[in-house]
Parts: sequence; C-alpha cells; structure tokens
Amino acid sequence: MENVVETYKKQFVLMLAVMAVLGGVAGRASAQDRLVQQSRDPITGSVAKVYRTSHGPRIDLVATGLLVRKEVVDGRVKTTITSGRNSLVIEAGPQFMAVVTGGRRVVATAADPAPLETATRLVADSPLAAKAAALIGKLGFGDRSPLQPLLLTTRAFLLAARNDASGARDLSAWMGKARSAARVIPASLGQRTPSECWKAYGDAIVDAYTDYVDCVQHLRWYDIFGEKGCAVIYEVKIIGAFTWWADCVSLGIVVD
Repeated sequence: MENVVETYKKQFVLMLAVMAVLGGVAGRASAQDRLVQQSRDPITGSVAKVYRTSHGPRIDLVATGLLVRKEVVDGRVKTTITSGRNSLVIEAGPQFMAVVTGGRRVVATAADPAPLETATRLVADSPLAAKAAALIGKLGFGDRSPLQPLLLTTRAFLLAARNDASGARDLSAWMGKARSAARVIPASLGQRTPSECWKAYGDAIVDAYTDYVDCVQHLRWYDIFGEKGCAVIYEVKIIGAFTWWADCVSLGIVVD
C-alpha cells in the first residue's frame, strides 16, 4: 500500500474517472455532444453530467461557480477546472504532461522531463484544484454509484500533487470493497440485467487498478515518465469502462 501511496504523491495525474465540475460559467456543449446521464448529488446538490462527444466520453461535475471536466482526447486525459475567469487545465499522456493556469503553460515530455516538477507544483498551489478535491470529498453519490471510482481517482491525483495521500487511501478502500463484493453471476445469452452490468463494470475497474499498481511496481529506475504513463492508461481504461456500463444498461437520459 505504501508503494501505491508514494506513486500518487509522485505522479498525480488528474482526473479520472471521471468527472467534472461545471459552474454557472460552463461553456455550451457542441451540437455533436449528447447528454446520456444526469445525476444530482443528494448532499451537495452538485450535478454530474455524462456526455457522448465526437472524440469520446466527457464527464462534468457541476457545482455553483465551479466546473471540473474530465475527458479523453486522442488517448490523453484532459482535466479542466473552471471558476469564474480562472481556470486550470491539465492534459496528460503516457509521455506528455501540460499544465495551463494563470497565464502560464508548462509542458513536460519524455525528452524534456525537467518541467514535470514545476507542473506538479502549479497544481499543488492551485486554489481551483483544492476546491475540486474538497467538493468531491463531500459528495454523497455512494459506493454503488458507477461514478464513484472516477471521482475518487480524480480527487486522489489532485491531492497527491500536494503530497496528501488521503485520496489514495480512499480510492484503495473503494477497490477493496469492490473486490470483496465480487460474486459470480451466470452469463446471459440475452440482454444483461443491471446487476450483471454492474458486476462486469466493477470487475473492469478493479482489474484496471490492479494493472496500474502492477505497472508501477515493475517500473525501471530510468523510466522517467513511467509512473505517469501507468496512471494515464489506468484513467483511460476506467473512463472506457464507464462508457461500456452506460451502453450495457441502455441509458437514455436518466435524471436522479
């Protein structure tokens, strides 16, 4: 567990699984974006919105005055946090990370990894990242919500930027519960039931997390971007698993 916690401290890739927080200043979705699910959190009143876009799934978590958006674009995980005129954008791929905020843009690559520490510090010092992590920590969607592992992943990576391992512990605890709750459900030749969809989704999330931990533990010392690369692959997998779950249960627009 300590190895996992240390990993989160080092490479904090933001968001994901999932999410996003859209404040009253959120941009208008394009005509190609289709809303497939909308859920209101019973504790904070925040609204989670899931869209299908031309480039893949997008998740917005909407709270008053705050937007956190997570999406996968060309194999990279992009997290955007917006409040008023202020924004923090984090884009990460297996060999690339860029952070844009306050008029600054810092880019780190496998060929030039030196700026990675500066990029991490920008996230650690960002009030927007702190607000987003705090909001996610208050949400009451619950462990049975398909959004929960994505939200916890986002929070873990945001907190890890400032060497706070509490998010990593919460994520690990969720994965432990998911493993414990796993049970065999006979395969169906027809359409899957919601329970079968949830079981398959949970298995995919746990498998992705297990692969992530294994990836980190077998890195070579000279693989500078290895830890971040492992995390990006993990996030792409869990966002993809969530999209599969939505198809499995044949979601139209669901409003909770």
